[in-house]
Amino acid sequence: MVLLPVLALTGQAVAEPEGQIGIRLLEAPEDRADDPRARVYVVDHVKPGTVIHRRFAVNNTSPKSQTLWLYSAGAEIKKRKFTFFPEQTGNELSSWISFGRPAVTLPPGGQEIVQATIRVPQTAWKGERYAVIWAEARAPVTKERNVQVNNRVGIRVYLNVGTGGEPPTDFHIDKIWASRDPAGKPRLEAQITNTGLRAVDMTGELRLSAGPGGTSAGPFKVTTGVTLAPKDVGTVEAILDPALPVGPWRADLELKSGRVTRSAGGTVTFPVKANAMAAVELTGPGLPSLPILLAGASALAVAGGGYLIWRRARRTP
Repeated sequence: MVLLPVLALTGQAVAEPEGQIGIRLLEAPEDRADDPRARVYVVDHVKPGTVIHRRFAVNNTSPKSQTLWLYSAGAEIKKRKFTFFPEQTGNELSSWISFGRPAVTLPPGGQEIVQATIRVPQTAWKGERYAVIWAEARAPVTKERNVQVNNRVGIRVYLNVGTGGEPPTDFHIDKIWASRDPAGKPRLEAQITNTGLRAVDMTGELRLSAGPGGTSAGPFKVTTGVTLAPKDVGTVEAILDPALPVGPWRADLELKSGRVTRSAGGTVTFPVKANAMAAVELTGPGLPSLPILLAGASALAVAGGGYLIWRRARRTP
């Protein structure tokens, strides 16, 4: 397997005022060069018996030396979230992950490159599994603090095992509706179904155009942290400015997971009252509304001597 170097954001978690620790993936498979997820997480499809390696960097931006303990632990997708198992609780995938050394000590401002190895047994059953590669700094018990505090950062692992080609990744935007939250902020929500055979992590943005007076607004980022297992159904939302006019607007929503992008849009008018909802008639980017489609179909029937050609209207992916 050929690996490519990647540039990824440093994940940071802070539990103590001494400083911060970070972790980032340094390489991804060549065949995933166009997959943003594979540049941040370990995302791969392998056959039973495969051994893969991933280099990653850990750093210490605190003014004190930090010893970072390296280990893997289990994870699962639960209630549409990528959920970490507590502490060092393992699962099948985490038992396949090992490290060249159990810990590294970093001086203030220091960084070191380490490697994780994943050994998939020959007897492994097909399917996708989840785990996390963790780097953990442990603050010891002192006279002033009688509880040990652990501060850890991690890299998610999405590993699919099976022979043949990789299972497809896909999702569908089912419906969109406008509403207001209890604080009165307008928001747009979308229901998503994972129609593929691998987990998806939802990101995306909303753009508003053709508003009152020809105004436009956005882009607005949708909520992150929504992860859907195959066949899962979940929602994402974009919270907008309370001063935004109610509309009508042309709303175009673009959602992504890795290299899969799906879009949907329609005309929306935001409710005036809090907790009220209004469905958005989906027409897709650049597609006419349903009345125009029906009028066009009727004209075709007349022009064709009574023969009506039906074509299924689909949202533009």
